[in-house]
Amino acid sequence: MKKYTGKTTTAIIPYPENKILLVKRNTRPFVGYWALPGGRMDQGETLEQTIIREVKEETGLTVKIVKILGEYVEKGIKDDVEYEYYPTCFVVLPLSSEWVRQESEIQEIRLFSLDELPAMLAFEHEKMIKDYVQAAK
Repeated sequence: MKKYTGKTTTAIIPYPENKILLVKRNTRPFVGYWALPGGRMDQGETLEQTIIREVKEETGLTVKIVKILGEYVEKGIKDDVEYEYYPTCFVVLPLSSEWVRQESEIQEIRLFSLDELPAMLAFEHEKMIKDYVQAAK
C-alpha cells in the first residue's frame, strides 16, 4: 500500500456573497473530490511560501495571506492509499482574478456558497471551512 505523509497547506479563498473557491482533485486518492487549494511543502520552503506557490500552481491566482486559521490532522485510507497529512490552513485573499486550472492535478475550479458546499469534500476540509465560518462571526 502506498503511503503519503508530511506537512501540507490549504487555503480558504473567500469571495463576495459568502462564497469560497474549491478545486476538484484529479489525483489519488481523492479523484473527483472537492478540496481547498493547497499541497505539500517542498524542501526548504516555509508554510507561507508553500501556500502561495500551491495556490498559484493549482489555480493561477496570486494571493495575499490574511491569517493562519489553524493546524489540522488528516489520516485515513482511500483507494489503497494511506495518507497522514498535517495541514496548516490559511485564509488568503486573491490579488488576481483569472483562474488557470493546473490540468494534471485539477479537474475543475468553482465558487461555492458556504451554505451549499458539495457533498464530496476531501480530507478534513469541511472542518476547516466550519472553523472559518465560526471565526468570521
